Amino acid sequence: MSSETASHAREQLLAGERRLVTVARSARRRRLELRRLGRTASSVAEDEGAKRVRAAPDGEEEEESLDSARVAPEDGMGVACVSHGAVSVIGRRREMEDAVAVAPPFLAETGAGEGDAENGQEGFFAVYDGHGGSRVAEACRERMHVVLAEEVRRLRRRVDNNNWRNGTTEEDEDGARWKEAMAACFARVDGEVGADDGDNTETNEQTVGSTAVVAVVGPRRIVVANCGDSRAVLSRGGAPVPLSSDHKPDRPDELERVEAAGGRVINWNGYRILGVLATSRSIGDYYLKPYVIAEPEVTIMDRTDKDEFLILASDGLWDVVSNDIACKIARNCLSGRAASKYPESVSGSTAADAAALLVELAISRGSKDNISVVVVELRRLKSRMGAVIKENRR
Repeated sequence: MSSETASHAREQLLAGERRLVTVARSARRRRLELRRLGRTASSVAEDEGAKRVRAAPDGEEEEESLDSARVAPEDGMGVACVSHGAVSVIGRRREMEDAVAVAPPFLAETGAGEGDAENGQEGFFAVYDGHGGSRVAEACRERMHVVLAEEVRRLRRRVDNNNWRNGTTEEDEDGARWKEAMAACFARVDGEVGADDGDNTETNEQTVGSTAVVAVVGPRRIVVANCGDSRAVLSRGGAPVPLSSDHKPDRPDELERVEAAGGRVINWNGYRILGVLATSRSIGDYYLKPYVIAEPEVTIMDRTDKDEFLILASDGLWDVVSNDIACKIARNCLSGRAASKYPESVSGSTAADAAALLVELAISRGSKDNISVVVVELRRLKSRMGAVIKENRR
């Protein structure tokens, strides 16, 4: 290694250390503040023998919720995930409009996974960022995974009955089924939240909506469906891999679609549909249809042995934290490095600890929104503390 390369590596290491110090100090201050206010995070300890993923707490009455569960052997081989954790906080907003969902191997429960190569092991993880109220986000939390399981089961029955292949590979067929199932699921839930209004045409009901980023994690693949500006990012071999693209009104293809439908994108404190909504796709928001649609973009990613973890979060995180920084902070936590260096501020190295650390970082950087983060650990990271100590001694 040349001296120039070694110098650059040390600079990168020091930069990472400075970020950890900042987040650790912020986390400690935040916990002290919560104690003074008499508020503590509700937590669920890890269950080593847990075989099923538990739902994240409701969070409706609490300022902060945290959930963590280990669901598989630590090596992560042949399983959907090693563990997961979710944190959702109200932040600096007056009302909590976010919601998170963590479902059990939902296809196995309904029988939709029978005969599938994934053996019904898929876990369901989602973040819903509501606006105009929490009603639509809460409806998504209760219904999205249920409807998706129904759609997957329906499509698999159709394939079994028709036995259609048409020259395509099994992987291609499975990918097409997932995309069709996700599109049908989002459309059904969008219709349900509209039907809930009945004859009520009050503006406050028509202006409620929610983004939705959904991840189905199986042993062989990850399927992500996104509608809005929440985001999913995979850490693969130490590098962030975006699995979704934000639906912003000024995104060229979204701008073209909105204008083709007769709508306008107006720069009013940021680019917004008709000068109102800062996302171009969502569930609900009936007063802005057909300009704002509920059709998700679906990404299917085959898993590799380099996949480390998956982060799903609302824009309360992504508005102030980049994909790269989020993955570095989560990796330092999951590897145990953060807890080893800052034991008073970082309590552990679970997926929930990583999610909490990301929330603390967003708060310290001035996020003004609700903040919801789900971290899905795909394989256990080895501690790099030994390497760091050796590097510091040089």
